[in-house]
Amino acid sequence: MKKNGFIFFLILAMVIGAGIRGYQMYIRNLTGTTYKYKEGTEAIMNPYIGYAPDTNSESLCDKSSLIYCEITWADLEPTEGEYNWDLYDKFHNLDKWRALGKNMVLRFVCDKPGDEEHMDIPEWLYDKTGDGEFYDMQYGKGYCPDYNNEVFIAEHEKVIKEIADHFRHDSLLTYVEIGSLGHWGEWHTYYMAGLPQMPQTAVRARYVKHYSDNFDYCKLLMRRPFAELPDGAGVFNDMTGISHDTSAFLKWIEEGGEYNETGEKDALKAVPEIWNTAPVGGEFASSVPISTMLGSDYDQTVDLLQKSHMSFIGPMVPYTKRENLEFMEAADSILKYVGYRYRISELNIRKSIGRDTVELTATFTNDGVCPIYFDCVPCLYVDLPEDSGISFEGKEGVKASAGTEAEGMMVYRLNIDLKTMLTGQQAQAIVHIPKEVLKCPGARIYAAIEEGIIGEPSIKLDMDAERKKDLTLLWEKE
Repeated sequence: MKKNGFIFFLILAMVIGAGIRGYQMYIRNLTGTTYKYKEGTEAIMNPYIGYAPDTNSESLCDKSSLIYCEITWADLEPTEGEYNWDLYDKFHNLDKWRALGKNMVLRFVCDKPGDEEHMDIPEWLYDKTGDGEFYDMQYGKGYCPDYNNEVFIAEHEKVIKEIADHFRHDSLLTYVEIGSLGHWGEWHTYYMAGLPQMPQTAVRARYVKHYSDNFDYCKLLMRRPFAELPDGAGVFNDMTGISHDTSAFLKWIEEGGEYNETGEKDALKAVPEIWNTAPVGGEFASSVPISTMLGSDYDQTVDLLQKSHMSFIGPMVPYTKRENLEFMEAADSILKYVGYRYRISELNIRKSIGRDTVELTATFTNDGVCPIYFDCVPCLYVDLPEDSGISFEGKEGVKASAGTEAEGMMVYRLNIDLKTMLTGQQAQAIVHIPKEVLKCPGARIYAAIEEGIIGEPSIKLDMDAERKKDLTLLWEKE
């Protein structure tokens, strides 16, 4: 007992609360030295998540990793078979957003109510079909096609293929909201006013197939969890922030059931865990001022976002004014409840007796409301002074490519699947580095996440730590 007691007090005496640059705590004991890190407190702009403002709002898009682009059929294909891509790309600043590495949310729309009489389908298509209805009602003015028309369906398949082919060979397009049907592409029509009603499941499924057949490189989302929801597709809520409407949206997801517009009893299917594997998107509702949702209703908005497990919000986003500091802070802080938020919560450094390496065990934690839905790799990076003389030959890791943020550093890719890490979950990975690193003045260990298609640090860890661009500092030898 005396010996065991001595060991206990020895370990207790070696427990140290200290910090590297004041942002971490570490504990040194017989299992090595464990550094503990707190989650971040500031909004971070990371890929695939956050606000997705309209492509024409350049000042807002500059501050976001996501952008939102809406395509109307009339604008894209004014002449049958001729697509107005040059004008469209220019109008939406797409070349600029490509160059800046933005990710895009896209929705194709055939009926967008407005202030003036108009159509959002081309004249040539109206001449071929013409069985819809012009309207002037509470939503505004416009034209509602008959989505059961076989000619309309056939032409729709062509235009969806064209859009998918146009964006296929770059990394811009990430999310596609399955629009096409209904006002604003939201899969409802104001049929009580005599407009063509939404089609039944069998017809809707044909439209969905046009998307799933062609956008095989994107994440698809539907306005509701319809029975024809493709495998791996998510959902979007265009009434985000409104309690009644969002509660109805969440009930559709939880229970499925009837679609009142068509009277089909099982038109919606229950997908209560959809956010585990597929994204949830949408935009703030326009029926209540965003200043209210982020002001007096802030707590309610947070609660709805947490329950929804949303990855992005747009195109209706907070249009912050510099002089309204309180509103700007609320607009930033709300992003803590949107998307993934990965960090390293612990790093254990353990020396191995008789080996020329030390063992690093990194514990990743997801503090976000959902996981990431894309193949991304968490990494550790060892940065050494040029004259360190330390050799990595025959060791784990690879040298970072020239021209990348981590140029010259040794990269250790961790065997952790971030897509499976849900809210509050953790995962660990172990790597080995030369033991001389721990004795080398100026040596540093960083962490970040690499996107599979990029192969360099591009996703910041959301933690209270010093950063070098997208790299987060975990340890350094003074």
